[in-house]
Amino acid sequence: MARQFLIGELGSTAYTSGKLADTGLNIEALSVADDEGPISWAVGDAVPDMIRFVQGTTSGPNVFSNWVNPRNIIVADGSSAETSTCCEVDLVMAGTTDLVTGGKINNCDIELKFVHKNGLVEEFWNLSASVGMTAADPTKDEAAVQAAIKTAYDAAVKPDWLMATCSVDDSVATAPTGASVISTPATTTVTFTGSTPGSTLTSSGDAWDGDAVQFMVIVTATNDIDTQTYTPAVLLAGDNGVGTYYSAKKFEEKSRGIMYGYYNRRNLPNTPDFGAVSGSTYDFLTIVATKDGSAASGQIHGVDNLDEIFIAGKEGVATWSEDANTCFVDKLNAILAATNPTLPGVSV
Repeated sequence: MARQFLIGELGSTAYTSGKLADTGLNIEALSVADDEGPISWAVGDAVPDMIRFVQGTTSGPNVFSNWVNPRNIIVADGSSAETSTCCEVDLVMAGTTDLVTGGKINNCDIELKFVHKNGLVEEFWNLSASVGMTAADPTKDEAAVQAAIKTAYDAAVKPDWLMATCSVDDSVATAPTGASVISTPATTTVTFTGSTPGSTLTSSGDAWDGDAVQFMVIVTATNDIDTQTYTPAVLLAGDNGVGTYYSAKKFEEKSRGIMYGYYNRRNLPNTPDFGAVSGSTYDFLTIVATKDGSAASGQIHGVDNLDEIFIAGKEGVATWSEDANTCFVDKLNAILAATNPTLPGVSV
């Protein structure tokens, strides 16, 4: 199997001296009349016998997929970009604090256990927060305890699967790049947030390199605090999203060996520019074609019989998916409709 990945921001078809513009994506074909080319294919042109996909680059040659016969395409699918979602866990407080009978004022701490549930192994992290009770003032309302917990949490050194700051009603944590906005808590609530792929909003400042975190919070002890209650609840589950900058960049990194010639030692140590752009989200297309025209994947004398091509285009860009008949997605669908009418076409 040949697996390839192309990514672009504009879906441009502008060429200069035979080179596609930076960040562009295009479909090229061999002329039906004489097999000459490649030529830029447009809706209304003759149905091509061979096509390839091309990615514009800032330096060096353009990036190309293998040539494929569009009649040999057996899979064509699309996924719309979706922002990632942070796992959010609320700690809801009710009532005012008081000192338990026979208790000590310096033992009025709330103790929380954070449990990372979807890591390679379950990990735990513990937080102890003094709620600020004194002998002269043993009663603290929800707002005072909310502020005390936030102070303790934000100051603590935490594992990177937790975001560096928690949220209260008048101070909501900033969402990681590519993630949806974090919810604003009620005045009786503290919201803790898990990391999403690529987030650098961690205690260490390092990027979180795992899946969107799923975690839970357990109240393990309230010690000598009386009357006030604490109830944890998962508000939102974490989600990786689709086509985030981080996921597109990781996919691009894994594809460099094939797409940028990393297996050719004479090209090293040159590092190609990334096509993925921070802050962008991408729709993804998947194209799978057989090399011999068979309807099944099979093998040709022990050689993999599939070309698997992934293409990422910036969400909402007119020349990628919005301009009727001229955008990249519409051109691909026109070719599929003419050569593979049983395929549903792609949508993003």
